[in-house]
Amino acid sequence: MATNKENTDELETVVDGSYEVVDDDDWAMVEGGVLKGMKYEKDKEKGAVFLSLSSEFCRDVDRWREMPSLEAYPSLKKLELHKNRYIQKLHDSVCILTDLEVLSLVRCEKIHSLPMQIGNLKNLQVLDLADTSELSSLPESFGGLTSLRRLTIGGHQGSGNKVLKVLPSTFCNLTSLEILNLDKCKELESLPSDIGKLINLKVLLMRECKAVKELPKSIGSLSNLVEVSISKCIGLTSLPSEIGNCENLEDLNMNKCKNITNLPDNICNLSSLCMLDLRSCKKLISLPREIGNLSDLKFLDLRACKKLETLPPSLGQLTKLEFLDISGCVDLGNIPKALEKFESMAEGWEKEKME
Repeated sequence: MATNKENTDELETVVDGSYEVVDDDDWAMVEGGVLKGMKYEKDKEKGAVFLSLSSEFCRDVDRWREMPSLEAYPSLKKLELHKNRYIQKLHDSVCILTDLEVLSLVRCEKIHSLPMQIGNLKNLQVLDLADTSELSSLPESFGGLTSLRRLTIGGHQGSGNKVLKVLPSTFCNLTSLEILNLDKCKELESLPSDIGKLINLKVLLMRECKAVKELPKSIGSLSNLVEVSISKCIGLTSLPSEIGNCENLEDLNMNKCKNITNLPDNICNLSSLCMLDLRSCKKLISLPREIGNLSDLKFLDLRACKKLETLPPSLGQLTKLEFLDISGCVDLGNIPKALEKFESMAEGWEKEKME
């Protein structure tokens, strides 16, 4: 059963073995039953009604080996099953929690699929599947999550996802999505060709998506896109010219895209771009001639671009540039005189190469 507590303004500390939590009028720990060790939030007005469940403080001995039904908790708004590393699937009752706004399965490493009716969660806004490393597929109903604003599938810090190859055909029905994190989805083969339908997308993170060989042309329709990170996407050899249509893009991180040989000329249309990270793009030979049109660019990192042969004179037009690193560009020839003003702040500058 759950702990009971009389109304008081004081905080009561509950100690259980090796950990300690604070129990107040809103939060408490479950002491027994199938929810033992979980932290829950109570509805202030309705008392016993659970609004949130979290396994954040669960001891390993209390972590589920099989997920129980949550049918008795229809008012749940947040369900956090962090580090429930033994469960292989979610109980189907999750799909009737229609008030659910946040579902976190971080490090649920053995989950291999989601319930077929997951799309019933029409109020879900955040879905975190970081380091669900064995999640091999998403159901077609996934596109029914029409309120979803933030989705993480891979995970930047841990092992990511090792087996997911394709996203469901309904994926681009998620038109409320603002943040899409696919970091370390190492077997993902492609993004949906109609990704341009995600009209509210602001952040696209896909570091170490090593099997992706190209970005869809429709990416140019993402007019609200502010940040793109494709670092370590070693399967990419080029970017679509349509990326130049992303008029609000501010950060473009291409660190260690080691098979990129050039950038499309249209990238110079990104008048809002502030940061361009091309570190260790080892096959990059040249920069677009009109790169000086990136009038808001403040950060340009070209470290270890070993095949880079020239710097365009138009770089001298970047009046807002605050950081330039050309160290390790071993094939770089003479530096245009128009760039002389960057000498004092540039890393790797070789004065003897000035024209």
